[in-house]
Amino acid sequence: MQISQKISLLRSIKYTFIFGISVLQFGCATQEFRYAQNECSADAYRQFPINNVATIVNTTRAVQVPSGRTECRTTYIGFTAKTTCENIMQTEYQQVPQSVIVDTNASSRQYAMNSCAQQLCYRRYGNADCKTK
Repeated sequence: MQISQKISLLRSIKYTFIFGISVLQFGCATQEFRYAQNECSADAYRQFPINNVATIVNTTRAVQVPSGRTECRTTYIGFTAKTTCENIMQTEYQQVPQSVIVDTNASSRQYAMNSCAQQLCYRRYGNADCKTK
């Protein structure tokens, strides 16, 4: 795989991961809170710009390996016996180093956006979640 393909793959993994985290984190947020967060995002990005750094992380991969045991079956056709043996497989988990691109400012930026949004919500709605009722 060429370097440009690897970079493209890592970017798509990163954006999928960020989208997934965003859905989990903001799925329950009120629309007003998301608006407040959007208002705060420009300052947060200015304060904590994107800083992508290549790093190595260990990921776990499940691999089927022979367990050392076999299972045999014998079938009879007339006076002839045919025995077939198969290895019994088991799952092993292996640590695999993988190069990924990480935005080292992402958590600080997200914290700044959330903090700013909560302050706006307190001013506008009297609560940190921008709940109107």
